[in-house]
Amino acid sequence: MKKPIFYKSLIIIVCFLAYRYSKYLYAYIVFGTEKWTSWPTAIPSTIMLLTGMIMAFLANYLINRNFSLNSFGLAPDKFFTGLMAATIFSLPMFLCLGIAYNFNFQPTLEILYRGFVLAGFGEEFIYRAFLFGLLFYYAGWGFLSAGIFTGLFFGAGHLYQADNLGSAIAIFLFTTGVSIGFGWFYYAWKSLWMVAFLHGFMDVIWDSFQVETNVTGSLLVNVARFTTLIFAIVYSIKLARNNGRFDLKGKLWVNKAS
Repeated sequence: MKKPIFYKSLIIIVCFLAYRYSKYLYAYIVFGTEKWTSWPTAIPSTIMLLTGMIMAFLANYLINRNFSLNSFGLAPDKFFTGLMAATIFSLPMFLCLGIAYNFNFQPTLEILYRGFVLAGFGEEFIYRAFLFGLLFYYAGWGFLSAGIFTGLFFGAGHLYQADNLGSAIAIFLFTTGVSIGFGWFYYAWKSLWMVAFLHGFMDVIWDSFQVETNVTGSLLVNVARFTTLIFAIVYSIKLARNNGRFDLKGKLWVNKAS
C-alpha cells in the first residue's frame, strides 16, 4: 500500500475509533456515569451522532482538504429522489405488517426521531458515508474489504440486542450482511439519501407495529422486510447498470480508481 493511501486509511480509522470510543470520555469524564446512563437514550445517542459527524468532516478535511457534503453522498439535489424512492420501496413492508397486525400502526415522536434521525441518518452516515465511504472512495480500499471492515463494527454495535450466544451470533452475522448490502446501495445510488430514508422507514415501520425487539425477527417479519429489500435491490441493480456502476471489476478488494 502506497504511503498516501496508508496515511489516508490511518486518518479515517483513527477518527472513526475516536468517535466510537468517545462515549467513555463522555461517561467517565465529561458528564459522569450517573448522568450519562440516567438520560433517555436519545440524548447520549444524539451526542454520539454529532461527535461522529465532527470526526467524519475532520477526517475528510485531513485527506481531501474540504468540508464538502458530496464526499458523504449528501448532495442536496438528490434529497427528494432518495426520499421518494425509499418511500415506495418501504410500502411492501408496511402493507405486509399492516395486514398481519391489523394496521395497528402507532408511531410516536420518539419512534420517528429514533428511526429517521438516529438510526436512518445517523447509522448510515457513520457507517456507510464515513467509514465505508471514505475508505472506499478515497483510501483505495475495495468494496468488499471496506464493506467487511465496516460490517464488523456495525454488527458488533447491535450485539446489545442478544440474550444468549446463539442470538448474538445470528444478530452479528445478520447485521454484518445488512451493512455490506446497504454499502452496495450507497455505491449504486452514489448518494446517502435513499439509503438513510430506507433504513429510517424500515425502523419506524418495525417499531410502530411493535414487532420483535431482536433484529433477526420472525418468519413473518422477515418476509415483510425482505420483500421491501428485494424491491429496492431490483430497482438499484437497474439504476446501477444504467449509470455504469454495476460492475465492481477492479474495485472488489482494492479500489484502483480512488
